[in-house]
Amino acid sequence: MIDVDRRAVKKMLSVVPAWRRVVTASEAFGLSDRTLLHCGPPAEPSHNLITPILNSAAVACVFEGWASTLSDADRLIADGEIQFEPAQDWSVVTPMAAVVSPSMRLTEFVDLNVPEHRAWAPLNGGGTGADPVPRYGYKSEAALEFLQFLNNTVAEDISTVPVDDPIQWLPIIDEALTRGDDGHLRHIEAHKLLVTIIHDRLDAEFAGSETSAFIGKWPFFHLNFWMAASKLILSSAIGTDHSTIITAFGGNGDEFGLQVAGLPGKWFTCPASAPLGNIREPHTVHTCVGAFGDSAVAEGLGLGAMAQSYCPDMQALHAGFTPDDIFELPEKILLATHPGMTKSRARVGLSAQAVVEENSTPIVELGIADKYGVNGGLGAGIYRPPIAPFAAACDAVV
Repeated sequence: MIDVDRRAVKKMLSVVPAWRRVVTASEAFGLSDRTLLHCGPPAEPSHNLITPILNSAAVACVFEGWASTLSDADRLIADGEIQFEPAQDWSVVTPMAAVVSPSMRLTEFVDLNVPEHRAWAPLNGGGTGADPVPRYGYKSEAALEFLQFLNNTVAEDISTVPVDDPIQWLPIIDEALTRGDDGHLRHIEAHKLLVTIIHDRLDAEFAGSETSAFIGKWPFFHLNFWMAASKLILSSAIGTDHSTIITAFGGNGDEFGLQVAGLPGKWFTCPASAPLGNIREPHTVHTCVGAFGDSAVAEGLGLGAMAQSYCPDMQALHAGFTPDDIFELPEKILLATHPGMTKSRARVGLSAQAVVEENSTPIVELGIADKYGVNGGLGAGIYRPPIAPFAAACDAVV
């Protein structure tokens, strides 16, 4: 089975991810009215989701005009009038509590070798845990106003970046890793490279704009671009018969799940415990949501916490919470060195079969949020899924 997985990884290594455009979800892939996409695996019924995601959903309902007030939106959701679906089933990735609605603007990534192969992500709102940005799951007028700003002002300006000469992402991440990023929680260097590219491609007037000030302030603006690129790479392996290479990876706060290349669309899940890390006082792990967010695709590819050896800042942040084998994991459960990352020599290709054979699961770094949907982001931490969903996937593909 490992040989089959290596064939799947070979497909991933051929992908050349590039940013093509900014587009709405309805334009990109026909997301229908009263449908919202969320992180991680599906829920049953579909609106049986954690409070922060439902808060973001209520804001999205007003944003779309499906409800006139947040209270009306709550009623729509509670009555089952809104359909919720896993974003990754649509080749979309969304961070933490952020949902995707038909009118929201997404960055579209394309494989330059196979142009019809695409993936998407919403724009990241930056901010800190107390800010009303989509991924933290606030339900307020401030959250609605910010969502409008992000999808109108910021998205409109970013959509003017010329991409006739495609902006390739592997060189950005490769260089950023050598400068101390990890491709998930630390994006300082990749963000600098992205901002430089944007400014180089736009006129001087943009430099004085509100959007320029916004994206310049928040390194996490880069994260969602890389999430889309990562999902694009993972998705290229889908349909490789009998392969256990991970193609979807993320949590919804109640369950953490994965998909493998040999069983497209089939989620293998486990209960999602909260990530362990330094939490904003006076909160404790008991007031935090379980592991959630599609940004785990970074680790599904092989970066993030799996690339902590590149990133002294994250080693320091997670000190006391990372397992002893963290620096051994890439050689154990990632199957290839990426030939497109010539500087960093980063490893990629997470194999469920290798996880089972080595009895070592991957490590994921994730943002942590208040489970009550009141206090937003509470910090960041380390989540290590149990071996059960990996083993179940291996059993199922045989």
